[in-house]
Amino acid sequence: MILKKPLLQLENRVYRTYRGGKQLEALLGKSNPQDSFQPEDWISSFVQAKNRDYIEGEGISRVLLGGRAVPITEAVSAADFGPGREESGVLIKYLDSAERLGIQVHPTPEFSQKHFGTSYGKTECWHILSTDGDAAVYIGFKEGITREKWKDLFDRQDVQGMLNAMHRFSVRVGDTVLVRAGTPHAIDAGCFLLEIQEPSDYTMNAEKVSLAGVARTPQQIHYGVGEDAMLDCYVYEGLTAEQARERYFLQPHSDGALQTLVSYEDTPCFALKRAIGEVTVNPDHCLTVVITKSGVLSVGDILLQAKRGEKYFIPYGCGELCFRDAEGILCYPPRL
Repeated sequence: MILKKPLLQLENRVYRTYRGGKQLEALLGKSNPQDSFQPEDWISSFVQAKNRDYIEGEGISRVLLGGRAVPITEAVSAADFGPGREESGVLIKYLDSAERLGIQVHPTPEFSQKHFGTSYGKTECWHILSTDGDAAVYIGFKEGITREKWKDLFDRQDVQGMLNAMHRFSVRVGDTVLVRAGTPHAIDAGCFLLEIQEPSDYTMNAEKVSLAGVARTPQQIHYGVGEDAMLDCYVYEGLTAEQARERYFLQPHSDGALQTLVSYEDTPCFALKRAIGEVTVNPDHCLTVVITKSGVLSVGDILLQAKRGEKYFIPYGCGELCFRDAEGILCYPPRL
């Protein structure tokens, strides 16, 4: 049975090894926003977080259904994703970095299939919502970086050398950065962003000790595949700064009040659109709406007073989505 009504998602903070969350809490209207080791809020998540201390259900979103808080895995069935779909195919996050995240890389589908038995890699995208201070991202290898050079930096744990091997770009509100699987990257301090990605939590860490001084276990570094195999996860493609910016920073395209941030031509893994005025959308599959400005949102014949920071899972078959005054980001599942 298809739900045919939007599901309001509750706050779903997840432990990470870096501090952040103050800008996120400010967005949510909290009276005394603070940074902590729960800098992320996972949205439309059917994914268990892979943390050092395993907590059953951590990372799984909760939604309001019949006045009760219910795990999204219990509230949503395969029929709610639409014809030809059996799962959402994406993981969405609020991510707020008060300090630089560790240098990392995510597997391609081929690497995941070989080592983890899953067809999902982890291509992801960052849409910058706000910044603090010298907000920037590290992404992509510079020219001349080979597997041998990267291995030497990794073996010696030359963190500054690894950072210098990547491009560093300042970011501003509205930037959209596409990080394809296999691309080395690190989010620097001061970035509050909406992230959409393939639905996995596989992260290969190049730094064996976090910025907070916490030693990472081998499982956290390479998920049991070993350091040598982990080094094969990277795509060793050196680019100039100009080439890297063109490769990773996407340019938005507007169709009236609906702006395309990420299209299926950019990646088949997901799409992102932004409603910035009075907009009507007729989706043919499930999607998630993240509200960036309070206002009226109607879904079919259901009228919502949507508040800034709220997020809704919209099952297949709900009818038209209409934004009036409200602004939001629409997160689409993979292209079939």
